[in-house]
Amino acid sequence: MRVFRNLSGIRPNDIPCSVVALGTFDGVHLGHKKILEKCAGMGIQLNIPSVVFTFREHPLEIIRPGHVPELLTDVEDRLAFIEKAGIENTVMVDFDEKMVNSTPEEFVREVLVDSLRARRIIVGFNYTFGLNGQGDPAALEHLGKKYGFCVEVLEPVVINGEVISSSMIRSGLINGDVKTACRMLGRPFSIKGKVIRGESRGKVLGYPTVNFEVPHGMIIPNRGVYVTSVYIKGQVYSGVTNIGIRPTFSRQTTGVETHIIGFDGDLYGETLRLFFIEKLRNEIKFPSSEALVSQISRDVEKAKAVLLQWDTLSNISGIGISGNTLCETPVSFTLGYSCDNISE
Repeated sequence: MRVFRNLSGIRPNDIPCSVVALGTFDGVHLGHKKILEKCAGMGIQLNIPSVVFTFREHPLEIIRPGHVPELLTDVEDRLAFIEKAGIENTVMVDFDEKMVNSTPEEFVREVLVDSLRARRIIVGFNYTFGLNGQGDPAALEHLGKKYGFCVEVLEPVVINGEVISSSMIRSGLINGDVKTACRMLGRPFSIKGKVIRGESRGKVLGYPTVNFEVPHGMIIPNRGVYVTSVYIKGQVYSGVTNIGIRPTFSRQTTGVETHIIGFDGDLYGETLRLFFIEKLRNEIKFPSSEALVSQISRDVEKAKAVLLQWDTLSNISGIGISGNTLCETPVSFTLGYSCDNISE
């Protein structure tokens, strides 16, 4: 997949015409996947390039600083999942003041028509664009008649009566409901973090842990103890992860630490990916270290039982993990598209 970081870098022969998917795509959940796969499939059907147009940062960073949601995926993972859906080109630009102040028609004319030469546009039912979010799918359809492109608006994807959205997934994670988050994502929720030195209390207790430093702005589940898996040098390990302040030892700051079952090695300085499968229990304060050790032992056994029923390896392998990054087979790209077979 080719990635363009600005509109000025796109030459006419790069994208002679296109089918374009529009959205923020934070998390690249099942609703997003429907849009992306529709775009990729239509590109193949019409023999024209498929393009995603999105922003590097969340638009609220400019529109409403201080109200920016914690992100489900970083830029690297977002691009990897977009590529996995079959998209050939992603245009990921900064959401700057010019974008903020563009009217809906200016956005359509300057981005979709002049830069991307769009013939088809794919959006979700709740897509908005332009100054103050004035543009919506109906406005996009109206402008399509003026500028010569067609618009397809996809209905929401619903699970258990709930419309899948990035906001719903965040809400689930904030409440510790990682199972619902996983269902809506269509894969295990994961975080990446650098392994840092802790206080070595786990080692003293007989259950050594790795401590994760999660990048600022990325969401982590609510405090509690979770069944997790960790991908280390080509092998998937089961784990038990505690998110919280370790009240038994009166720590004040929230941390993420994982006991990796069956692993013995030095991981300091490594960046690892941690997959959340299920919440075991809330974080609680124990009357003694002995009571804590007893509970950790039970947690480990419960985690093993959960993971025996949940095919962790196949689920993780299925999303293309390689090392610490989401790695997919590159999508081949050849020119020679025909724009003449697209109805106006």
